[in-house]
Amino acid sequence: MRVPEPRRLGALIFDFDHTLADLGRWVDWRSARQEIERLFARLGIDAAALARRRGDLTPMAALEAVLADHCSPAEAAAARAEIHRILEGVECAGAPATSLLVGAAETLACARRAGLALAIVSANAETAIHAVLERLGLADDFGAVVGRGAGLPMKPAPDMYAEAARRIATDPAAALAVGDSPSDVAGAVAAGIEAIGVLGGEGSEERLFGAGASWVLADLRALPPLLAFWASHVSD
Repeated sequence: MRVPEPRRLGALIFDFDHTLADLGRWVDWRSARQEIERLFARLGIDAAALARRRGDLTPMAALEAVLADHCSPAEAAAARAEIHRILEGVECAGAPATSLLVGAAETLACARRAGLALAIVSANAETAIHAVLERLGLADDFGAVVGRGAGLPMKPAPDMYAEAARRIATDPAAALAVGDSPSDVAGAVAAGIEAIGVLGGEGSEERLFGAGASWVLADLRALPPLLAFWASHVSD
């Protein structure tokens, strides 16, 4: 565990699925996988190639690796667009049933009271995230949503976090990132943002600390007390 010296915060940058909300619970991933497998078949790619490349890669990184191995740049670009369309469709279909995870509403209320800027950096489609935020009355709370399809390298690359910080006019050194996966944590740290891991999603405590998290929380109910403790130890 790496415990930083507290400094005044300006923003919280959240991952979405498994961190703020339960979108993935309502997404028909099986249908998406079947469509992607049919796409692979049309391209002459063995669907098992994806499983072989997965390893420690994120799902999107594995897809990119398979496309790079088997397709020309033009074919890969077209396939990538089709894959994004497939995933966006199933994610948007799951958006109407999605709700906040335990502790999320309290955390967002705490952030509002503290005057913190809020952003989301996610591997999900921005359209699906916006649909959930609109339905839950939270759209105005977030100054930036940077999702899949934003034209930026995916986490654990730092680009999406850097873009979110830019959009909400926050120095990365004045932000905290919150996510459930090692790629969330690693991407934030690479962007110069302190990271908090949350259990219950893709990362174990060991993997989240290994990726660079300064804290790992059981769920978001622990974040408001941590923020209060942090604020009490910041000198003016």
